Amino acid sequence: MTRFEDLNIKPYIKRALADLRFKETTNIQEEVIPQALNRKDIIGQSQTGSGKTHAFLIPIFESLDEGSQQVQAVITTPTRELAEQIYQVAQHLASHSEHAIKIGRFVGGTDKKNTLEKLSSQPHIVIGTPGRVKDLAINERALLVHTAKVFVVDEADMTLESGFLEDIDQIAGTMGRDLQMMVFSATIPQALKPFLKKYMTSPTHIHIQPKQQTAVKVEHVLYPPSFAPDFVKKHP
Repeated sequence: MTRFEDLNIKPYIKRALADLRFKETTNIQEEVIPQALNRKDIIGQSQTGSGKTHAFLIPIFESLDEGSQQVQAVITTPTRELAEQIYQVAQHLASHSEHAIKIGRFVGGTDKKNTLEKLSSQPHIVIGTPGRVKDLAINERALLVHTAKVFVVDEADMTLESGFLEDIDQIAGTMGRDLQMMVFSATIPQALKPFLKKYMTSPTHIHIQPKQQTAVKVEHVLYPPSFAPDFVKKHP
């Protein structure tokens, strides 16, 4: 694995990672970060807890122009809880920068009027649920995501299952041809593939296998219902 201190990234990002006592990249970070820094489209598959949030946030912060008051990256995820997790990680990275970095979190169930008022100045990074981001960007035309150069779709399979893919499609449709897209998903359902083909150019597919497959050697035995009461008595 690569040591973070050896990566060619901004010093404040290294300080933020050192603050978390992160020393070496995880498998998904090792594969994603170099490709993302080269502005490749990426399809990433890995298990929960593999470090994929930093895998896409580190390249985003590295490419960030802190002096520009435009939306430069959009990250969507299907639930408020996941959006909050990504937001907290992004805030930690931003807190170590010498320059102010504005991160906007946009999810349902929050005060929309207050959100619209705050959009008098645009965030550098947008993090939110697809429905709320689409509402602010497409319906209200208040969140100017068309300037974004990077679009991350996190938990894409869950996004599809939750019926948010059309929202994602509309958001991506406002962005430029030079858009870099990174899609992270535990699985790649067939219904997701037309979307990937529409917006991604020769994407790099990175699949990190789980370190340990669950119950590989477990033998399954089916006992008839009539046997169950006796079995429970003997094995409480």
